[in-house]
Amino acid sequence: MKTLLSIFCILVCICGCGIHFAADQPASGTVDITYVLHRTPTSGSNQVAVWIEDEGGKYVKSLFASKFAADGGFKQRPDTLPEWVGISDWENASPADVDAVSGATQWVGTQTVEWDLTNQSGVTVSTGTYIYKIEGNISRTNRVIWQGNIDVRGKGNTSMAEGIYYPANAAEEEPLVEGVKAVYSP
Repeated sequence: MKTLLSIFCILVCICGCGIHFAADQPASGTVDITYVLHRTPTSGSNQVAVWIEDEGGKYVKSLFASKFAADGGFKQRPDTLPEWVGISDWENASPADVDAVSGATQWVGTQTVEWDLTNQSGVTVSTGTYIYKIEGNISRTNRVIWQGNIDVRGKGNTSMAEGIYYPANAAEEEPLVEGVKAVYSP
């Protein structure tokens, strides 16, 4: 009886440790985040940022930000992409970080931003579920944040994001961003 109990305990430890280590495996592949971008003809509009958070909501990496916002435009217009600026601590971003994510205002149409499964320091992230977000200024004070989860382990998969408008009546304005999805390719 003692032998069976010992074997059972050893198997539980081995299986439990195996599950723990599997969760900490480096991720491989890429995630393409695709969205349809429109233009809004209002003051303070058309600013967009795309970033990744871990499942707990901790910042991982910025993938794209409109040049005005990335170059510090949020200092002169504090309503510019406030969630992205706050979570990324963009006020303290290095010039290399700014260069890596800033881009000219994107053209109207379908846009794709690729995440190489690294964090802001260039280190490969672990397998698991991540949150992708796109924040856009529809006007000076009206925003939309699209958010979805993408699993980066095992086989490829696709995820559709949901948009939340701030304030809620901002949803009545012309769309800035829509049709947001992520595709993981191992």
